[in-house]
Amino acid sequence: MKRYTFLLILSLIAGTSYSQSVDNALKYSRQEFNGTARSTAMGGAFGALGGDFSSLSINPAGIGVYRSSEFTFTPSIEYTESKNNGFSEDKYSFTIGNVGYVASYVPRIAPEKGWQNFNFGIGYNRIANFNREGYLFNLNSGTSLLDKWADLAAGNSPDNLYSFEEKLAYDTYLINNDDDLNYQSVLFGNDRMDQQKRVDEKGYIGEYVLSFGANYGHKLYLGATVGIQDLYHKSTTSYSEFSLADNITSLNEFTFNEYMTTSGVGVNFKFGAIYKITNSLRVGAAIHTPTFYNLDETYDTSVSSEFDPNIPDAFPEDGDAYHAFKSEFVSRTSYDLETPFRTILSAAYLFGQKGVLSVDYEMIDYSNAEFNDSDAGDLMNENQDIADSYRSTSNLRIGAEYRLTPNISIRGGYAKIGDPYKSFIDEGYNTYSAGFGIKQNNFFFDMAYQYKEYDEDFVLYSGSNDIVSLNNTNHQVRMTFGFKF
Repeated sequence: MKRYTFLLILSLIAGTSYSQSVDNALKYSRQEFNGTARSTAMGGAFGALGGDFSSLSINPAGIGVYRSSEFTFTPSIEYTESKNNGFSEDKYSFTIGNVGYVASYVPRIAPEKGWQNFNFGIGYNRIANFNREGYLFNLNSGTSLLDKWADLAAGNSPDNLYSFEEKLAYDTYLINNDDDLNYQSVLFGNDRMDQQKRVDEKGYIGEYVLSFGANYGHKLYLGATVGIQDLYHKSTTSYSEFSLADNITSLNEFTFNEYMTTSGVGVNFKFGAIYKITNSLRVGAAIHTPTFYNLDETYDTSVSSEFDPNIPDAFPEDGDAYHAFKSEFVSRTSYDLETPFRTILSAAYLFGQKGVLSVDYEMIDYSNAEFNDSDAGDLMNENQDIADSYRSTSNLRIGAEYRLTPNISIRGGYAKIGDPYKSFIDEGYNTYSAGFGIKQNNFFFDMAYQYKEYDEDFVLYSGSNDIVSLNNTNHQVRMTFGFKF
């Protein structure tokens, strides 16, 4: 995946925090259906299969397939490695992929062609993981973030500069103005800078599900899920520039830090059906309403600068070895986010008692995501950016399972996640997975491994023409412990 990203600030206007950016609207709208190890191993393709707790977040009709009660618990280990020019950063995380309970009620006297059983499910599926750490650098650059800040500040008095960026640069003597409110950076025309940026992200989206389903004549399965999503996302970035030895400027270095924390709760509804055409072939369909989030945001930026005291300048003495300055601005706001509708069409073919092949096709239009009711004011510009940036796309998931013995199964899966961008940006990617399952009496154990690799091309700050590449590889291992009763 290649992603030409104006990293972190995409659609900010004065007075609006970083949260309302098209980047976050996409991030919080994308989901992976990998709660249990069996679902992970089969690429998340459970829309027509059911009988697995992950299906409650995919096609809730899958709960109607259960013929007995069940409890599952899935711990997960995830490892992400990000590389840039031979330098790598590693990120490990331990999560709970799934906890779930399904209760099955079978009427004492069930009619042959009527309702056979009614099932209820409650639990948790992890559907997104934001954990990642990356280090980017660009050496001997002829451009600087200070030039961008000076251009944006032009014509504004110091008191009217943008509080999150230009005002901080002015307060730390990185840009200076004349009587006509023209601003210049402290760099000279031939000065060159080493640039680096560190990005540290963590967080998740977890979905608490409450599901109900039924089985009609062992042919038609219906289900509905209320999904309550818990979102937490924290991003810390540090962008620095370092002056080369032969520069004229007295500036040694400066750092621009951004801290963003988002948390909140959202609710959605899912409806689905599975129909058994023959004993071997079944099809499924599901609709997911938008998730309606209410999110709280804290956005904090700071700028620090350091100058060489051996070069004559006009900066006040502070008693340190270097002249050092720092300024900071913090904002807090709340807003609503509405993610897009999803439609999932599915088919599965069972090869007797020996194996199964399953396919899910998901359609979603990311341009329909929308911000609402923000404390920061009107978000019309941000919503227009979403409509202009994103498009309708599709995701394909394929899974297979083969039963080696009555108690041991092996599995494999593949998923192709579509590109949501209208422009030349490509944020599609593939995942590959495999696993096995063992069952003995009323106990079963499943294990899965999933691999994902994608490349990202970044500009270190908005307005830069220097592109740096980051290669990411993601590994997940999940283990599900289950009991039927």
